Parts: sequence; structure tokens; C-alpha cells
Amino acid sequence: MNLNILIIEDETIVAFHIKKTLTSLDHAVIGIAKNAEDAFAMAKKTKVDLVISDINIQGEMDGIECAAMLQEKYKTPVIFVTAYRDIATLQKASKIEYMGYLVKPFREDELETMINLAIIKHGFLEKEDRYKIGDNYSYSAKKNELYYKNTVLVLTKKEHNFIALIIKANGSTVNYEHIDDVVWSGEVVEDATRRQLVYRFRQKAPNFPFLLIKSIGYKLNI
Repeated sequence: MNLNILIIEDETIVAFHIKKTLTSLDHAVIGIAKNAEDAFAMAKKTKVDLVISDINIQGEMDGIECAAMLQEKYKTPVIFVTAYRDIATLQKASKIEYMGYLVKPFREDELETMINLAIIKHGFLEKEDRYKIGDNYSYSAKKNELYYKNTVLVLTKKEHNFIALIIKANGSTVNYEHIDDVVWSGEVVEDATRRQLVYRFRQKAPNFPFLLIKSIGYKLNI
């Protein structure tokens, strides 16, 4: 799932660190704005799926006020970046709905996780008719169908629920407990039962790009 992302950050080094991370994750950076005026101009020209904004930016309007106006106009999810943890800053940010905040310096995997949460929470997968997975597979969330090239794979209900859960996590690891709750409705599940389900799925969808994370769960290999 590739998003159009607007970065609002007046520290050049931090801005390019964010851009480098987003590019490595195959997202498109529509621009880097140092102030609210630039951000509004960029959002007007290009569709924005997600805003990543520093709280303290240049100009009369801070990042919180800027993000609030973008969210009101474009219904855009927001991730805040800040160098501060103080209560006053967080209380001000809490006036708008935002995905979360990252405290500088932050790791690339922290930013990736936050973006994945935005993808899931805001239904970006459901907005696409077909979500491409690797070279040969695609998935339709609307129809709950998995395709090999253009052929629908015939899966059992449990197999459907399992692979839909992995796909919608979009690269984040889904732990065994969550898999068991969704696929087996909270029943006590033996490891062998889970492995058998995965084996049957792999027989129907060879080379489907997902990985076992030993002792934890499964994730898409994207």
C-alpha cells in the first residue's frame, strides 16, 4: 500500500531522514514544507493521504494548528514529530485526532509502524479494489478475495480469515494469539493445528510472500 505523504518539518536533517525512510517503504513524498503556508499550497496541488508534521515549525502557525486545518479540509490522518514530551504540548496536540507522535530522535521502524497503523485504521486497503502483493498475487478487501494473477483462489473460511489478517497488517507481525482469536474465534489452538492451516494455504498459494516469525506469529514479506 503506497501513500502520498506530506512532511511538515523545518529541520532539514530530520526532514530528509523522514523522506529517506518513506522512500525506502515505497511511499511518495509530495513535498517537504517548512511552514503552514507551504503545506497548504502543496496539499492544494496534490492529493495527500497522510501528514507527518513537527509540532514546532516556522511561521505564526505551529504544526498542530496547521495539521488541524489540513485534517478538517482533507480528512487526512496525522502523525506528529516532536522534541518535547511535556504535558502542555501533548494537551494541545490532543485537541485534534492524530495517529500518534514520535519523539526525536526516532527509529525508522517506529515510523514504519505508525504508518502501518494509519493504513489499517483509516481503511486505505479497503479503498483499493485490488492490492498488489509481490509479483503474482493481489487481494481485494471489498470482495475478500485473493488472486493468483487474475484467478481467484478457492480458500476455506479459516484460510480466508487468516490471510486477510496477515495482508491487512501490511508488513507488521500478527501474533499467534490474535490469529487464533480471529480464525478460531478464541478457541484453544494447538501449534500443529495452526501449522496445518498454513501448510494447506501454501499448497494453494505457493510462493505467497509471507514469513513465519518464530515463536511470535506471521507477517507479509513486503
